[in-house]
Amino acid sequence: MFKLHRKSSAVTEAIEYVIAGEELAIGILVKYSEGKLVKATGADVPEYVTVGSAKADKLCPVKRIYEDEVYETRLSVDGSTLKLGDKVTIAENADTITTATGGNFQVIEIEATAVGSKVRGLFRR
Repeated sequence: MFKLHRKSSAVTEAIEYVIAGEELAIGILVKYSEGKLVKATGADVPEYVTVGSAKADKLCPVKRIYEDEVYETRLSVDGSTLKLGDKVTIAENADTITTATGGNFQVIEIEATAVGSKVRGLFRR
């Protein structure tokens, strides 16, 4: 699950409701595809993170992602090769990260390197 850890401003953005093109749970990174929200994976640039769940073709509550926000998630693979500053990809489940380079999630904090360990970072476009 991706969740907002901290941000530089005290402004609270509005929750938006957008039609989902597939079943989505809370904490999933999403992007638009054919006018509907779908999971953002690999090197995709996520536009939103879900803040509630939605079934296929239903409205889904989302929060827009900004570059000054730090998000927390978990490692989907062993992170022993991960270094601070690495830009990695989003895992296929769209709620964790991999250690594959070439993505948009820039790692700024690593709590541990085992599968499932917490990692924090920023989305860089």
